Amino acid sequence: MKPLHRLIGLAGLVAAMALLAACAAPITHPVRITYTGQAPIASERVGRAGLQMLEDGRGHEDAYWIGQRAVGAGSYERYVSSPDDLALSVSDALAELLQRKGLEVAQISGWDFTPEGMLARAGDRDYLIGGTIRRFNCEAEKKLVHTRVVMEIELELRLGRVGEKSVDRRPVDIRMERVAPKFGPDDFQRYINEILAQVLEKGLRDVP
Repeated sequence: MKPLHRLIGLAGLVAAMALLAACAAPITHPVRITYTGQAPIASERVGRAGLQMLEDGRGHEDAYWIGQRAVGAGSYERYVSSPDDLALSVSDALAELLQRKGLEVAQISGWDFTPEGMLARAGDRDYLIGGTIRRFNCEAEKKLVHTRVVMEIELELRLGRVGEKSVDRRPVDIRMERVAPKFGPDDFQRYINEILAQVLEKGLRDVP
């Protein structure tokens, strides 16, 4: 009977582990990534820009993943870009800022970030803009009466000025740490979009 007892014990252990894993499954919160800055809205169109969707260079297997919050006992919450993946969402935010600056924005593709490639695709556009998302991340940890939050966004923008036949590489990186008395999905969305607005405004400070 001993082998049977061992089998029953093993089955109970497997069931317990499965239950524990189910209990530890993370809650996923959707986050809408968008431009929420206060850049002045131009009263008229001042130029044209071609925008190539940013590349996601974070090396993360989930193109929607943004960050997580540890809530204790090995449990955590996941935060993901929604409804679109991160690269498309950040590109749309970039387009919004360009339009506020008075630029007519059209999508382009296939640009290799060289001046020659820019001139081949420019048409009647004054600027070509693209780049890579290097970091876009939030790590938060729930403490007894507060949550410690660390957020970082790093973009490597490429700004092509067609009239000057030049392409600038513009790395922009902002890291924020704060202690929040309360922290939930709405707070996460507000914080990350505030940082994104600062990054985009800094990267395009002299455009047009």
